[in-house]
Amino acid sequence: MGQLKTRIAELKQALQQLVEHNVHNPDDDDHWSGVLFFCATDERTRTLVEQVEILASELFFDPQGRALRHRMRTACIDGVIIQESMPYRGDETVIRIEVLQAGRITVSAARE
Repeated sequence: MGQLKTRIAELKQALQQLVEHNVHNPDDDDHWSGVLFFCATDERTRTLVEQVEILASELFFDPQGRALRHRMRTACIDGVIIQESMPYRGDETVIRIEVLQAGRITVSAARE
């Protein structure tokens, strides 16, 4: 359980840094997980978004690809909404991490 708390704390810290960071977004692209955003933004923003994506993918899905909502609630901080989204396909779970008034990060997992 200690490892889980540490990883959630790391995610919360990365989210806080992202909220406080002046995100370089010259194209006003609100989908921060997209290739176009990654190409247009600065290295610090890319690093923070990647860190959030990796930690969220590791923490928010069970082995069958279902959302772990209790972990999503635990990881949430002021200025951020974390929720399950409607999937693009019926065999995946999509989680949306929205930095209010700025942009969103999406992570997904295939359901078994």
